[in-house]
Amino acid sequence: MTRPAGGGETHNSPTTHGDHSIAANDIKNVIIKWVLHPSARWLPLLLACAALVTAASLRPAGPVGGFAGWGSLAGVALATAVIRVLIRKPRHTSVIAALSLVSVLSTVGGWLAFQDAVAHREIDVTGQLRLEGRQPLDGGPHNALTLRLGEPALKESRDALRLTLALTDHDPAGPTCVQDTSATVALLVSGVEAQETDLRPGGTVDFTLGAQTSSVEIHLALHTAHGCRMDVRTARAVLHDT
Repeated sequence: MTRPAGGGETHNSPTTHGDHSIAANDIKNVIIKWVLHPSARWLPLLLACAALVTAASLRPAGPVGGFAGWGSLAGVALATAVIRVLIRKPRHTSVIAALSLVSVLSTVGGWLAFQDAVAHREIDVTGQLRLEGRQPLDGGPHNALTLRLGEPALKESRDALRLTLALTDHDPAGPTCVQDTSATVALLVSGVEAQETDLRPGGTVDFTLGAQTSSVEIHLALHTAHGCRMDVRTARAVLHDT
């Protein structure tokens, strides 16, 4: 096998691994110099605080459960940034670099999680679901209601509607008919196949909504024993993504 001209050893050359290795080394050195610079101590903390304040001011009203991921990452970002500020004379550059990197990455990840939660969070529309029809209902001719959800409640598009209905005795002092009562609910939405299901008192159903749904109409038919009179109300209605 012919050796390279001049008898040089190519494996000792700094360019043996290509320009990518040199570029990565340069980037690493720049990052290390930045995180060790005195002015860089406060930057991760300022970034984390700015992101937290902005997200808190933009967070829509409603349950906070959907923002748990954002809250966790924001907490990590703040904690590591504070520790970074408190270490004035670092003994190990790798510790300082790790703290700064974790704080910045947690801030960015938290912001992305916040944006995702805003776009896909559950929306409580219980108070906006209207019941149309005369109550109380019975097992005879007066056994139907219509539930409607208008365009204002659907301005933020979601894939599904989770509905929980309460079926209660009209006269609480009389004999109860709850155990003999059920309801058939049918969703009618343009562009979506009719969905029908039976519900017991306190039962929950998930209806699939079509894209760009502008209104929701649900027909309810009550089934109960003869002589029973029942009231229907929406216990909870939530728009959500599947």
